[in-house]
Amino acid sequence: MKTRLLSLLVFAGVGAHAGEVGRPVERIALPALAGDLLVCVWDDAADDWVGEFLPYNASGSLQFQIPELGKWYWIGLWDRANGRYVFGKWVGHF
Repeated sequence: MKTRLLSLLVFAGVGAHAGEVGRPVERIALPALAGDLLVCVWDDAADDWVGEFLPYNASGSLQFQIPELGKWYWIGLWDRANGRYVFGKWVGHF
């Protein structure tokens, strides 16, 4: 009886966690530009920016965790010195 109950509890616990996979992390290629640049992320569905603008280290790539599946996000590089975007790319997971 105890074994059967334990097996049932373990199975229920495994079943509760089955299919729970973390949100995807994108590694996005960006131009290796130098200067005072910020990484900006736009959520098209929410019509708003995602989080804070972050300094870009000119590494040529960005690790970006998709906030929510089924949406499009625009990744842009803002040049603070010139006051304009110097790069933009759309990413999405469906």
